[in-house]
Amino acid sequence: MERINKQEPSHRELANQVLSWITCARRPLTTTELSHALTVEPGDSELDEGDLTKVGDVVVVCAGLVTVDEESDIIRLVHYTTQEYFQKTQARWFPTAEQDISTICITCLSFSEFETGPCETDDNFEQRLQNNPLYDYAARNWGRHARQTAISPEEVDRFLMFLTSPTLIEASSQALLVAKRWSGHSNYSQEFPRGMTGVHVAVYFGVGEAVAELLAAGADVNAKEDHGGTPLHGASGNGHDSVVQQLLAAGADVNAKANDGETPLHGASSSGHDRLVQQLLQAGTKMVV
Repeated sequence: MERINKQEPSHRELANQVLSWITCARRPLTTTELSHALTVEPGDSELDEGDLTKVGDVVVVCAGLVTVDEESDIIRLVHYTTQEYFQKTQARWFPTAEQDISTICITCLSFSEFETGPCETDDNFEQRLQNNPLYDYAARNWGRHARQTAISPEEVDRFLMFLTSPTLIEASSQALLVAKRWSGHSNYSQEFPRGMTGVHVAVYFGVGEAVAELLAAGADVNAKEDHGGTPLHGASGNGHDSVVQQLLAAGADVNAKANDGETPLHGASSSGHDRLVQQLLQAGTKMVV
């Protein structure tokens, strides 16, 4: 790290970005995903592929700390002890990493091309993922990074722009929730609830700060997606205690039923969230025999 920090500023900055992404990413990243992550700038409306960071440059500026697995194309730290070291000393080397990564993810999810909403066919969806290598990671993980840090005042508007856009939310929900479970799985890209709101997505990840901002801006705490699920269903099923408290305080219907008849209590119980079961019962859940 001393060698890295003695490099010229642009090389030092790139190396620290690379190491922070690899250290904090919720799953291993391919070289293409990382290259796109390093190229996106907060506020971009599209990716300038002419500015893509070259993998060779990444390896060089990191002074031997990263390597590329040629078979999987995964870029990683050279040894698991290196990963352990950076995770233990993250506050020293990469104090703003979680905030920076969540911002890049939100920027990616807010690209103008996604304002058309979700893709209507499997082919179109797969083409979208291929054209935007970071999109899958961003949709599935932005909230996991955002939960680890406060949303800075200058970023609040950026987050709200994304979370209050129905088309951007539906597009990201598709990438977040669908899964191709076998090779011939037809129409899999349409197997996700339509009509999700920014509150649904924020509670899915348990990002209480974003939930508070949305509710303060007038979002409907009892909004239902087309499967009948409310934000309270999502928060309860995913075990986000503090967010459940937020929703209940804002007037969430504790007895709301989804299309299959399940209430938030069902989700908390089936997922094994015992404290939430008690919390929902105390809030007035009606037991249905």
